[in-house]
Amino acid sequence: MLPHPGLSVVIPVWNDPEGLARLLRQLLALPQGLRVIVVDDASDVPLSAAALDLPEEPRLTWLRSALQRGAGHARNLGLAQVQTSQVLFLDSDDLLLPAFSGLLDDLLSPGTPGFDFCLFRHVDSRLRAAGRPGPLDTDQLHWTRAGIPERPVLLRPDQAARLVRISAYPWNKIYRTGFLHETGIRCTEIPVHNDIELHWRSFFEARRILATARLCAEHFVEEDGQRLTNRTGAERFEVFRALAPVQADLQADPVRTALYADAVAEFYLSLFRWIEDGLGAALRPAFRWRAQGFLREGFELPLFTLIATRDPGLAARLNDYLAGDAP
Repeated sequence: MLPHPGLSVVIPVWNDPEGLARLLRQLLALPQGLRVIVVDDASDVPLSAAALDLPEEPRLTWLRSALQRGAGHARNLGLAQVQTSQVLFLDSDDLLLPAFSGLLDDLLSPGTPGFDFCLFRHVDSRLRAAGRPGPLDTDQLHWTRAGIPERPVLLRPDQAARLVRISAYPWNKIYRTGFLHETGIRCTEIPVHNDIELHWRSFFEARRILATARLCAEHFVEEDGQRLTNRTGAERFEVFRALAPVQADLQADPVRTALYADAVAEFYLSLFRWIEDGLGAALRPAFRWRAQGFLREGFELPLFTLIATRDPGLAARLNDYLAGDAP
């Protein structure tokens, strides 16, 4: 059965009725008639339209997990219920910005090129609070270097290799639903890092990537909050379950390997150091040992030589990490 034209928004949520109600009111007021799938990841108090003091709405589907299994499982559960041609994943405390409606009009227009996913800029709440609404500075640097206009454009390979370096988020891409089903791309069902596989494999597998410099959503960050992303314990070792399919997909095609190898290596190093900085001292040696083994297996001599030829500084940083002990 062919999907219905239009967009579904999948929202994983756990114990955030206020944020969810705010987002749902915004989504259901948009003129494009979005469909919304809420996946309650076993909140302490089950979430529903009645619980949030919202009217019953036929465009709104409620799902609930019996056990808390994390945002990755919730996103996958919601994706399985999508019946529209496009899908967007949002967190319950995200908000859409005015430019989103115009982007959706563009993407649903007959004149827009077919695409596997469309990448857009977002606002980080910390920068908005500082008076600089936009992505984190490192992400904005990649957007600037890629030279993307506001009107959606198909990315060249060099632009894709640049923009794959932005942070691995699920809420800054509108996907063609069929693309995710055809490639089998999903979120990794682990407590943290569940969106790494979704981000990187989407770039690897996509044949037509659209991008727009429009600021279409705001993502809220609580540095000391209770989110899963704030955890600093042994669950961080689960990251290797997310990275294994990324590495396998990277090396499955030589053109893909040549295009993305240095970006992936740079990401691994940054990610591993970030995780180590947040781990307790007792866990750091074991994590460094696992990370070093992953890098040695994933970047054998031919691939390491490719990276060293293209970016000697990155190769040197890889060597330093492989030779060093955990801080």
